[in-house]
Amino acid sequence: MSRILGGFIGILLTFIYASPVFAQVTTSSEITNYTRDTLQIITLIGTASAVFFLIKGGYLYIASSGNPESLNNAKKTIKNALIGLVLILAAGTIISVFQNALTNPSANTNTGAVALTPLESAEPTGGLTQVLIDAVTGFMQNIVESATKPTVDAIMTYLTTTPNLMTNSVVFNFWLITLGIVDSLFVVVVALLGLRFMSASTFGFEEVELRQLLPRIGICFLGANTSLFLADYVIITCNALVKGVLDLTGGLNQAWVLNAVNPTAFITGTTPLITLIFLILFLIVSIVLLLMYITRLIAISLGAVLSPFIFLLMAIPKTADFAEIAIKSYIVTVFAVFVHVVIIQLASSFLTIPGNNNNSLISIAVGIGLFFTLLKTPGFMMQLIMYNTGRGMMRNIGGQIMNVMTTSNNSSESREATQRAVKTPRKVVHA
Repeated sequence: MSRILGGFIGILLTFIYASPVFAQVTTSSEITNYTRDTLQIITLIGTASAVFFLIKGGYLYIASSGNPESLNNAKKTIKNALIGLVLILAAGTIISVFQNALTNPSANTNTGAVALTPLESAEPTGGLTQVLIDAVTGFMQNIVESATKPTVDAIMTYLTTTPNLMTNSVVFNFWLITLGIVDSLFVVVVALLGLRFMSASTFGFEEVELRQLLPRIGICFLGANTSLFLADYVIITCNALVKGVLDLTGGLNQAWVLNAVNPTAFITGTTPLITLIFLILFLIVSIVLLLMYITRLIAISLGAVLSPFIFLLMAIPKTADFAEIAIKSYIVTVFAVFVHVVIIQLASSFLTIPGNNNNSLISIAVGIGLFFTLLKTPGFMMQLIMYNTGRGMMRNIGGQIMNVMTTSNNSSESREATQRAVKTPRKVVHA
């Protein structure tokens, strides 16, 4: 215990002495304000929890009656409460060290940037074919000119801001309805869990310890009644991260999403047909991305409304895995735009096109490739979640198989010992 506290205090002093290194001027306080507000909430909850655990540990210590197992349990509870409280309070000191560490890049440079090779379109020959090409080109140019800018502007709006749920009266009222239903169903779930608890050994169900069952029910009930606040805080976290990245990287002024197509260049001259074909592809992919962002907002609102049911399912042991996957999927859906912003800003930092890039083929191709990357990112993140979930499920199944094999071996050994005891003749002692 003393070694742990001494090492932690030493690390804390190291951070404090290194504070002049991080004392730099920052242009964004979004992340700092969010971290400070979140830390205040965590400190309040942690302090109340520590008081509860200290009272519990003291009660266990008094009621132990000299039992070594009860004494060790009480000491462990008190020790963990004190260590956790020290860590939470020390985080307030550490945040004062890092609150000025966010800085803008010192200089805008293209060192290490990847220079893309321009693609030049060839001039077609004259004749009747050229007349048809000009007619098709004018039609396609009209479509691209009228639809590209509104679509890209809508993408930027959905990309940079996710609306809060607490300020939406429709979502809040629907959440209250589902919360009332779930609170009523919790009574039924508790009764079913009690029935399962009493009949587990008789019917061969997986037994659940009472000390694990009661905290699970309490946490799930509390989570269901605060689910909308938790979901809204996830969105607040995502907005803070997005705003912090945009403020510290200069915004989206140099993003490929905005600079891939220049609508004003259509007025100055005739656009080649191959360029218009690339622009049509760019417009199609951007519309698909816009639909994905709209679907994301619908999924966020739907997940917030149905979140009490997710916590209700978490209280049931057999459906807890489904509830865990649903919560992880919701978090991925919310934070997908943050990953998109990082990808867009990273692409605009190391990809450069020499010369004039007004509606050039390479700039449009980069925009299409960037949109494809944004479309595939949520699926890749979901694959990571499913991989971890599947691996944990296989680990649990393997553990259950090993438990069954161990139980079978123990029962076989006890059966053989019983049979040997029965077959062994008893020694008769004559008086």
